[in-house]
Amino acid sequence: MAEPVPQSAIALIQQFEGCHQTCGTDDLIHAYPDPLSGAAPWTIGWGTTRYPDGRWVGCNDAISREDADKIFVTNLQEAYWQPLFSRIPHWAEMNGEMRSALCSFSYNLGVDFYGNSGFATISACLAERRWHDLPAALMLYVNPGSSVEVGLRRRRQAEADLWTSGLARLAAPAATESQQILYVAISDTFLKKENIDSSQLAPHLLVPVEAGRAYKVDAVLETAGSSLRVRLAYSAGDWWLYQPHWAPQSMTKPAQLSPSPAPSQAPSQPRPSGGGRHLLDVPYFSQLDNRCNPMGSCNVTCVAMGLAYLGMPYESGPQLEDQLYQGMEKLGWDRHDPNDLKALVESFPGYKDIFRTNGRFKDIQTAIDMGRPVIIHGYFTASGHIIVIRGYDDTGFIVNDPYGEYFQSGYDNSRTGKGLHYSYGLIARCCSPESQADPANLWIHSLFRI
Repeated sequence: MAEPVPQSAIALIQQFEGCHQTCGTDDLIHAYPDPLSGAAPWTIGWGTTRYPDGRWVGCNDAISREDADKIFVTNLQEAYWQPLFSRIPHWAEMNGEMRSALCSFSYNLGVDFYGNSGFATISACLAERRWHDLPAALMLYVNPGSSVEVGLRRRRQAEADLWTSGLARLAAPAATESQQILYVAISDTFLKKENIDSSQLAPHLLVPVEAGRAYKVDAVLETAGSSLRVRLAYSAGDWWLYQPHWAPQSMTKPAQLSPSPAPSQAPSQPRPSGGGRHLLDVPYFSQLDNRCNPMGSCNVTCVAMGLAYLGMPYESGPQLEDQLYQGMEKLGWDRHDPNDLKALVESFPGYKDIFRTNGRFKDIQTAIDMGRPVIIHGYFTASGHIIVIRGYDDTGFIVNDPYGEYFQSGYDNSRTGKGLHYSYGLIARCCSPESQADPANLWIHSLFRI
């Protein structure tokens, strides 16, 4: 599975693509016609001609800037970044900056460029690993003599600069003994070959590391969120470390190799998994396959996801969310009442739900850091809707949405709601419209075991 497209690729492409807003009478991004045909294909936002659900952009379409950004990143991930992962030779040996340069090139000239007619020079550089020749190869693709040559030259130069920067990091010489850093694991963790959740990596791409184990590091190659890509000493290769699980120590001081004190939580309490984001491995359940009221059971479906993550066993037969629905009906509890949802969680011995109506973003982040999934109430639909928050990064929350993927124009139920990225702005507007800048009245449940 390909790692998420890095911010360096997104920023570089957006620098040259632009997000067109063709009408100044509102705050929406409007569709505009193809400059050659004067009609179809219609384009919207960051060069989007087709929505993630497969629909073509129409002449009267208008979307919010946030939806334009979201559609762009989704398209970039699925149509460019992931295919490049399997098509470009030596991709796994490149760092994020080098990959981002190639992603920008492919977004401009086509994801199938490698090995195709007209791309012999750059294809040879990649195939033969002549990476120092690649910046010059990029500059061959500028449409000389055309009206777009100047713009393309600027874009190719930016791609070449990013590639060169990444290559310089990759080629950093091994450190001397006095320059080396010792990284000590302060909790059980992993060395990973790719910067994605350890639960999604094949066994040959990660190495389990017990708390207290130490590794010498020759160089830190790049930083991505809370993760570091490092080059280990003794030619042990390049690996990703999740920074909260490691403590760097200078080689001039004696290493303290004893494990850190155990956390105050119960030993069975789940911990956030590694990667560039703070992320819990909460399983995804869709409400749309529920036998009991699939259009109105987001609440028990979210509770089911949280309890399943915490390891609650349940009877065979109907799926857990249907069992919870039937149980609440039998007891006369209202699944729309947050206090009844809290009572539902705590009806199972050893499981607790801290419910609050004055929650803030920092409360959600703290819960995630403690290994506790969060259920949040909001107005994603007119009648209200509930989702699970399972992680966060610098720009938003990672969620499991039981109803599909939310856009400002409505839900796309054809897409999975698993592991979606909802920005902080989106959550604020939908869950606390009265205090969007710094929400202080979020309705949130924090689930955990005792």
